Amino acid sequence: MLYVFIAVIIICILLFVIALKIMDTTGINKRCEGDENLKYLKAKNFDNLNARPVDFKSDKGQTLNGFLYSNAKVETYKALVVFSHGMGAGHLAYTTEINYFAQKGYHVLAYDNTGTCASEGNKIKGFAQGIIDLKHALDFVKKRDELKDMPIILVGHSWGAYSVCNVSAITETEIKGIVAFSPFNSMNKLIRDVAKTKTKIDLSILSPFFDLINLSRFGKTGILRTCDTINSNSVPTLVMHGGNDMQVTVKNSPVGKPHKIQDNENARTVLYESKFHNVYLAKDAEQYLNDTFAKIETLGKNSPEAYEVYQNIDYALITKEDLNVMETAVSFMEECIMKRDFLIEQGE
Repeated sequence: MLYVFIAVIIICILLFVIALKIMDTTGINKRCEGDENLKYLKAKNFDNLNARPVDFKSDKGQTLNGFLYSNAKVETYKALVVFSHGMGAGHLAYTTEINYFAQKGYHVLAYDNTGTCASEGNKIKGFAQGIIDLKHALDFVKKRDELKDMPIILVGHSWGAYSVCNVSAITETEIKGIVAFSPFNSMNKLIRDVAKTKTKIDLSILSPFFDLINLSRFGKTGILRTCDTINSNSVPTLVMHGGNDMQVTVKNSPVGKPHKIQDNENARTVLYESKFHNVYLAKDAEQYLNDTFAKIETLGKNSPEAYEVYQNIDYALITKEDLNVMETAVSFMEECIMKRDFLIEQGE
């Protein structure tokens, strides 16, 4: 009996080590600097977009750097949008979207997460770190006189969408609304899906170990599920997802789990059947983006042929927004703000 017990312990330790190695393949155990061959758009690339540098501390004292964006022609802001970026690059991968919100009358706080681009940290550490960084961004907002009384709308994509949907579990800051482009429901399943694309093996057996690792690193924040968090609060939430998303599959999206949030009157989901992961982009922009990087991968990222592809990227096309998607987001945001104004008028 003792030998059986020892054998079980050894097997569990081996599975734990394997789970650690698998998690490293997602890129969380290193810094994320973006793609050095890409041109990330800045405020100067857009008419009337102002950017004021800001910085604040996150959980371990690391400094997160970003900007407060605004449109020079806007005199009164409707609300503050706090934007959380996806994995792969920092917030400058979304300057076109930030500019859109600024044009629509929103003040926008966007920053780079721990271990990403302009911010400190020798590695990302885990997907839960995005939630923690967002919590500290909201703490920063409440300390700024020019920001603290503004209604807050959270917007994020992919990893950032997961963060904006789950931050209410660890902050007391009042959030008026959430817009989530392509969020995942479970980071555990995301890790397994990423690993499966690389190994072609179903790693469900490692699921308890992924949760155990995240729990040990981040506490309960490490095992938050998006659907559960949405259902546990009263924050109006809009989730938009592409039916052809191969990075965050519909099966791992709140959009693909309507049975879990369909009775939540505060939740709204939109599935765009023909879209991919960058659901906010126009269809031809998404296709161009996917084709371009598929070609670069085929050629070899550091090859002269790939470099030529990089040099000839059409940035106007690759950042072209789907105005219907963006307007859906802004209309929802304004609904959230109008509800707030109505309650103020009613004395609530």
